[in-house]
Formats: sequence, C-alpha cells, structure tokens
Amino acid sequence: VTAAPPLVSSTNVQVSSTFGSSQIEQLPGVLSNQGLDNLALLVPGVVNNRDLGFSNTNGTGFAVNGIRGRNNDQLIDGMYNNDSSVGGPDFFLSNPDWVGEYQVITNNFGPEYGRNAGSVVNVITKSGTNSWHGDVMGTESNSRLDSLSNTQKAFEGLKKVPHYNDEFAGGTIGGPIKRDAAFIFAGFDQEMIPGTAVFASGNKTPTPTGIGQLSTCFPNSTAVQFLRNYGPYAIGGNPVVNGTPTDLTLTDPNGNDCPVEVAGVQRTLSDPYKAYDSVLKIDATGSENNHFSFRWLYQHANSENLDYGDAARGFPTNVLSFAQLFGFSWTHTFSPTFVNEARFSYQRLSVLFGSNSVGTVPPASSISQAISLVTMPSGYLNYGVPSNFPQGRINNVYQTQDNWTWVTGRHQMKGGVNWTFQREPDFAATSVNYNWVELQKHRI
Repeated sequence: VTAAPPLVSSTNVQVSSTFGSSQIEQLPGVLSNQGLDNLALLVPGVVNNRDLGFSNTNGTGFAVNGIRGRNNDQLIDGMYNNDSSVGGPDFFLSNPDWVGEYQVITNNFGPEYGRNAGSVVNVITKSGTNSWHGDVMGTESNSRLDSLSNTQKAFEGLKKVPHYNDEFAGGTIGGPIKRDAAFIFAGFDQEMIPGTAVFASGNKTPTPTGIGQLSTCFPNSTAVQFLRNYGPYAIGGNPVVNGTPTDLTLTDPNGNDCPVEVAGVQRTLSDPYKAYDSVLKIDATGSENNHFSFRWLYQHANSENLDYGDAARGFPTNVLSFAQLFGFSWTHTFSPTFVNEARFSYQRLSVLFGSNSVGTVPPASSISQAISLVTMPSGYLNYGVPSNFPQGRINNVYQTQDNWTWVTGRHQMKGGVNWTFQREPDFAATSVNYNWVELQKHRI
C-alpha cells in the first residue's frame, strides 16, 4: 500500500510547496551551507531575480509571480524573520541538518499570512524525538579544486585561482529529556574561509610616477598631498598598475603643460570570512491538551575587506553581525474541534559596517573620523571613504501572536491576532551630518 499527497488540495485554496527534511538533505544546491532559498527556485512561479533583488538572500534571491524579492515574507517557525533595512531574511538559517520543513507559499495566502505581496517562506526547525540521534558533518573546497572565472582570465590577467579554503563543519544531537513528554534538539556549525582576493579597476588614477609629476607641477597643492596620502597607490595591498598607462596633460600655475601618467589599479587583499551558528529547541507536553516549545538561535558572522565597489582603490569594508532569536509557543486543545496557539518571540540583530585591514575606513563607532569622499569625473577613480560607510544598526523585534482554528461540520474557520513592535537605532554619516546641521541651527 502506498500513499502520496494529492496534487491539488480540495480543502484549501492556498498555493504552497513543502520540502521535508529527507528532501532537503538529498537535494543539491542547499548542502554545505549554500542557502535554503535555492529550494524556492524549484517551485512553479518562482524565478531567480538576478540584479533586481534589493534585499538579503539566503543562498539566492528570488521573485514570485513577477514581484521582486524584497516583497518575500521570511519566517522561522511562523515568527518574524525580515530584515527591516533591506528586506530578505534577518537570520540566515542555512544548515539543512537543522530544518524539519521548508515551506513556500506563493498565492492565496491564509488569514495568518499576507504581510508581503510576494511569497511567504517559513522554515520549521527540527525537534527531538523519543530516539537519540545526531550527526557530525564537514565539507571542504579550496582553490586547488577550482578554476579561473572568465572575468579573472579576461580582465584580471590571473594565471591561477587566488588562494582560498572554504571549510564548513558542525554537528547536531536530539532525543528525549523524558520519554513521550519532553524533547531536546541542539546543533552547532562554523564556516571558515581564510582567503585572498584580487580587486581591479580600469578607472584611471595617477600612478606613483604620475603623483611625482603632480608634486613637481603643483608643489603646494593640498589636493596632491591628499592623493599622496590616501590615493589608491598610497594604500596597502600591494597596488600595481592595471592596464597600459597613458598621459593626462594638465596646465600648471605658470601656464605650462604638465603630463601626468594615469592608469587603472589592482591590489590583493585578504578577505576572510568566519561564521558560528547555534540552535537549541525544547518541546514539552504539559498535559494531554497542552504543548510547549522553546527555540533559541544564535549567529555570529565576520567578513573582512568586502568589495562594495571601492576595494580596488583601497577602501574595502568589514561587516560584523550578531543575531539572536528567541521563540516560545503554547498550543492548547480546547476540544477535538477547537485548537489555539499562542506565540511569543524576541529577535535582536546587530550589523556594523566599518574598518578594514588597511586602515582606511574607521569602525562604525567613529563615523565622524571618516575621510570625506572626493568624487572624480567619469572614468577616473574616486578618493576617500564611501559616503554610506561606516554605518551600523541594531534591530530589536518583539512579536506576539495568537491563532485559533475551529472545525464545525464541513467548515473550518481560522482567526487570530498579531502584534509586532520594532525598535532600531541606526547610525550612519547622515546622522552625523544631521547633528551638525542641528548644531548650526541652534547657533543661529
């Protein structure tokens, strides 16, 4: 005797797809911390959003029914998991060993959903069972097993892949605290990528020879001094000329022609990535009619020298993030036809953009010490710290839900209430400028 779920639901108009733990553990594209949202691409009506993402991604960005990825609602165990700044997931739950189900709802949302217009992604974390079980896993990839990309061959002139090593390892354990009454599931994983990267730009800037020519032509210029101290060739990372140098002819204060050698720039920087994740889930049955569940998720990730378009000229940015999610649910069965579930959650995310290995971008706590951005004409490299860095935010989200389901005869009724409160202190260059404007206004 075999059984399978029906292709079309006859009792619910909601369009949804569910991937169980066995499917998740077997499907390629989500293993080794590659991101669970790759599963969404297997659902009808879902496509990769490519350059129209505008949001965080858990492996890949995707659009549903033509609506861009920022409009996807991200949940963990039915609770809020949206980044309030750019959209997408707030906590990147990507270890398939921790996931019991991955659900994607693409249309005709039920009454408990509908916050966003795109889709609803709900990740259900695993629970313990009456049998002790667990696993230990690890994966390895490195530059010796990889090949050069077309960009590295055509534009960076590389002969071999820059050194990197991607190691992902972890383990889980789950079982009964008290048989048939209380269960525990716990896990830990970490990923280490101690690599280096080559950053190159074809936009032109004075080479070391060109800076010497500028110093001769403009001996008292503060702009030339700034370029000597903070220009692309004055910053660490072993900068070298990218492309064939050309001469740019300027006019000195005496009206004489001043040829200045200019070219693109290329530098090599370390770009290590480290991440640590933990999960703890406890389920308990208080009585025949009550079920309780507690879940804690922790994540710490540190990326160094990320390229937001400024690494080649010597202004990459580190990103440091901490996230914690606490969730509690209480399910009470009033009768065989009436069930109520109350949920409570608290989520805290801290993200800091600032600092780097060459000391050109200050930490997020020292925004006012950042060097001003000097914008150059098209085709030439800018100088200084990007105008959107350093910055940081601390996102606190409190959520309370109550959902009930009542079955009467051939009908099913659902209802509930949701309360979400967010408190997010942000700090960026705009806040510093705002305070300065306020100060000037009071002086006037």
